[in-house]
Amino acid sequence: MTLSQHDHSGQVQRVQRAQFAARYQTQAPRLPEGKLDLSTLWPLAPEQRLELDLGFGRGLSLITRVEHCPQACIIGIESKAKWTCKVHQQLENRGLHKQARVFCEDMRLFLARCEPANSVHSVSLHFPDPWWKKRHSGRRVIDDSLIQQIVRLLRPEGTLLIQTDVEERALMYLSVLQSNPYLAPYSNNFFVDVNPLHAVSNRERRATEDGLPIWRLHAIKKASELNKNQPEA
Repeated sequence: MTLSQHDHSGQVQRVQRAQFAARYQTQAPRLPEGKLDLSTLWPLAPEQRLELDLGFGRGLSLITRVEHCPQACIIGIESKAKWTCKVHQQLENRGLHKQARVFCEDMRLFLARCEPANSVHSVSLHFPDPWWKKRHSGRRVIDDSLIQQIVRLLRPEGTLLIQTDVEERALMYLSVLQSNPYLAPYSNNFFVDVNPLHAVSNRERRATEDGLPIWRLHAIKKASELNKNQPEA
């Protein structure tokens, strides 16, 4: 291949990538604008439980969760349009679209728009903050403000699961959870050995295959700390 042919091939590939990206942006499932009433977005039967999977990536956590817990109704939020489209199609192909629905949106914007408070049974974040180096600290997803929004939506005794394979991040998340007065450890401390939701993400499966340690933090919203100004679900 000549230099000019190589340059032309690279240009064609860039154009194709741009076309695919534009197509994903157009086709990705989106939520309506304005306030989101979760009870209207997904009316639940008495035996069902509403769960949020924030930043689901390639989507294996959604699939493994609904296969393990038929009562789970999961809203998945992912900022990348490509993965939202692909996971949406996977759910359709597997016949799981009635148990899990995915939308392309920034999780912070999504949480801020959601109502009512005290309505979600569980929230999970599987291996967030892939940019673990110090210079990427400004891109960190989990902080006090995000946890406050999650706690607002959790039902009394609702649970929050965070998983990571970076010890430094795990200790940082622990500090954030400990500083929130509405959360308590699910067990003796926030760390648990086993994934309590059996929602295995692509990253968790790869880390397990590679023999890497996984830090799991499992918190519960205190029933006694229900904010009286928030409507109960």
